[in-house]
Amino acid sequence: MWLKVIIMVLLIGNLVALGSAFYTLMVDQGRAGKRTANLLFVRVALAVLLLVAVAYGLWSGDLGISAPWYNPQN
Repeated sequence: MWLKVIIMVLLIGNLVALGSAFYTLMVDQGRAGKRTANLLFVRVALAVLLLVAVAYGLWSGDLGISAPWYNPQN
């Protein structure tokens, strides 16, 4: 259960960082500044953490494939 909460928080944080980077890109409009680059770095870091959390969940068995068309016996 806690892993799903962590994954959702990382996903929402990733979307917020992407939106914030887009906003600062539109507001700065090419002026010298590192706000957009810093926010995109935060986004990449959150995406890496999200991938690690999903990989850990699949490895540990906390997450699984529950699609109706998935048949693990084949």
